[in-house]
Amino acid sequence: MGEEAESTNKKIGVGKSICIEFINFCLLKRISDSRLNLIPKKYSDITESQIKLDLDFNDKKITISRSIKNQEEITIFVNGEEKIFDRLDDASDYLGSLYFELFPANLKRLSFRNLLQPIIRDERSEFKDLIQSHDTKKRIPSDFGPHLFYLSLGLEKYSEIKTLNDELQKRKVYFTEIKKLVTQNDELKIQDAKAHLNELESEVLKVNKSIEGLKNNESFELLQEDLVKLESKLAELRTRQQAIKYEIKQIDSLPKPENINENEISIIFNQFKQGLGDLVEKSLDDLKEFKNKIDGFRSSIVNDRLTALKKELTQLNEVVRKLDNDYSQKISLIDKGEVLRDLKTSIKIFNDKNSELSNLRSLIERYDTAERDKKLLEAEKTVLISDFDEELYQKSKIIKSFRETILEIHEKIMGNREAHFDIKTTKNKSVVEFVMRTDDDGSHSTERMKVFIYDISLMLNEYTKQYHPGFLIHDNIFEDDDSIEKSLNFLYGYNENSPNEFQYIVTLNSDLIELASQNGKLLFNVNNVKRASFTKENRFLGLKYNEMK
Repeated sequence: MGEEAESTNKKIGVGKSICIEFINFCLLKRISDSRLNLIPKKYSDITESQIKLDLDFNDKKITISRSIKNQEEITIFVNGEEKIFDRLDDASDYLGSLYFELFPANLKRLSFRNLLQPIIRDERSEFKDLIQSHDTKKRIPSDFGPHLFYLSLGLEKYSEIKTLNDELQKRKVYFTEIKKLVTQNDELKIQDAKAHLNELESEVLKVNKSIEGLKNNESFELLQEDLVKLESKLAELRTRQQAIKYEIKQIDSLPKPENINENEISIIFNQFKQGLGDLVEKSLDDLKEFKNKIDGFRSSIVNDRLTALKKELTQLNEVVRKLDNDYSQKISLIDKGEVLRDLKTSIKIFNDKNSELSNLRSLIERYDTAERDKKLLEAEKTVLISDFDEELYQKSKIIKSFRETILEIHEKIMGNREAHFDIKTTKNKSVVEFVMRTDDDGSHSTERMKVFIYDISLMLNEYTKQYHPGFLIHDNIFEDDDSIEKSLNFLYGYNENSPNEFQYIVTLNSDLIELASQNGKLLFNVNNVKRASFTKENRFLGLKYNEMK
């Protein structure tokens, strides 16, 4: 309870919520989710201290010990026997096993922290939703698991449908992406894309047949053979051409007969004749005749050969020219001719069309598969939801009993039975819906009262209390003295009739209850049930500090 100090009447910021956070911390709340993580590290006497929580559960004396500094190191004493854990998850599994110790082995189980969601709601949840118990800023999805567990209703089917929903969501995302590709970002309809696929298949088949026909064309093969023969012949002839040209060039390079005038010949002849005397019997005329014969013979041989070579070269040139023309005509059929032109065009068209066809066919197959998978999961979900509905029907007595508990509490607190509670399945992601109405609900205060009545009903109902841990903590749930008076009177009266059946812990400021206490409207003495009192001068942690940001 937050109370006035001598120096101030302010009651907020005295440590009530931090006190609840210490309980929550010992019940294995992760430090990253806890306000204890915001206590400045310089206060080592707090962060290094062992925080301990004593519990009585299933006839066992349990003590959980943990420090902020070494938050993963947890010691649990069970009837004096010490168990040390180095990991939070291991300690959580152990406490979970203790919790489910007396339940049937085939019962669907939840994690220890999961079970505590409706038991210790975060103050920053604002108590405005039956299911959402976390800080509203964290946007954590609602989890009906612990609520269905305490009601013993459809938890297995809820879990199956949740898992199926996750898978279905993935398939839907994939299906949407494929559909966009097939429909070109919704510019086409699926049926139009499939019609285009049929047309493409027809076009590709026709082009393929055309290509096969062209490849088997006899003229194409003959043309290829002729070209090969021509190329071979032309190569042979061009080699001969080069040889003849080379020989002609050699002949042309031979020295020409030298022209010597007769006077010079006569002078040289006489010089040799005087030196040699009678040894020279031939006359100058004989010499001239001999020279002419030699020159004539040489000229005859060279010229005849040269003439023959040139003649052969001329003939070769003509043959090569004709063959070249023939080759050019045939090659033009390949380069520009109808046969090859059609073949090349057809192959290009075939490749383009076939690529488009393969891509579109693959996309449509993936689309059809994705659509089929999605429909199968949707059908499976429909069956599971139907099974869930059947289970709700078969266990309607639980819902009816829980509704009656709510109505009874509502009547005690609100003064009438203008309330309702029901559970319905839904096709959306939440799978199930808890419908609860109270008198004049909708306002901030009445929504808090709705959560209070629901939580108390969950703890006290004849069916749900078999699964409930039997304690409940509300941190600052009350906002007005009108609701708190009747609510706490109800709990006090219930405890008087059924002592030690439950434990209820609530934090509040004293002014909310003082007026009712002074007017004698409370059935109990506040001081007899008050377990801790904090003021600005006597804070829970004994000091003032600003949380780290």
